[in-house]
Amino acid sequence: MRVLSIPTRRMCSRAGKKESATAHTFGAKSQSKATQDPNGCSIAFSTLKTHEMGTSTKVQRLPHFTSTAAVSLFMRRPDTLDEIQREHLAAFRRADPSLNTTYRLAQDFLVMMRQREGERLDAWLSQVHESLLPELQSFAHGVERDKAAVHAGLTLAINNDYVA
Repeated sequence: MRVLSIPTRRMCSRAGKKESATAHTFGAKSQSKATQDPNGCSIAFSTLKTHEMGTSTKVQRLPHFTSTAAVSLFMRRPDTLDEIQREHLAAFRRADPSLNTTYRLAQDFLVMMRQREGERLDAWLSQVHESLLPELQSFAHGVERDKAAVHAGLTLAINNDYVA
């Protein structure tokens, strides 16, 4: 855990006017203490405790990615990730159980596609419905609407490549 002190309130009295400024702590757990700056202004400091996540070798914060970069990380083959990407992916998966479930189900579907294992589609759809993840359930609903075509696509080696 890391501790960070930031000024949250500043009260000054200049020429009969009171000035006040407040910084928001966004619901973080904090403890307050007051001090004075060189101008005689009272400053309240809040000590914020920020949680950090541990990875295999060192402590780091949960990585910040755009949604596109995070999806790309979730969809890539695990064996193509470098060490830093594997650590970031592990941090995402540990951050919330739903992220871990999403990763596991997405990777399972990708393996079905790559290895043409359409016979596992029904079991995968059951797992998605049990997961209670609305985004994956929406995807599964679309798969079920055209299940025969999806099953064929996951099973048959036919493709619609360019024909000369």
